[in-house]
Amino acid sequence: MNDTQPISLDYRSSMQQAALAYLARHHAEHLADGDQLFKNCIRHLIVALEVPSGIATKLAQLAWTEHQAAFGLDHTTSL
Repeated sequence: MNDTQPISLDYRSSMQQAALAYLARHHAEHLADGDQLFKNCIRHLIVALEVPSGIATKLAQLAWTEHQAAFGLDHTTSL
C-alpha cells in the first residue's frame, strides 16, 4: 500500500483498533513513559502489520486519544 493512495474506512478502522489493542495490552509496561508507549505502538503497526509510516502515525494518534479517554488518563505525549 502506498501512502498517497486513499485507504478504505474498513482498513483504517481495523488498524486503529489494532493500535488501541496494543496500547491497552502494553499500558502497564509504560506507566511512567507514555511517549515510549506511543512510539512502540507506531513501530508495531509498521513492523508487524505493515502499515505505511504516515498512516501508522495518524492511526496511533487516534487510538492514543481513544485510549486516554477510556482509561481516564490526563497525561499527554509530545506528538
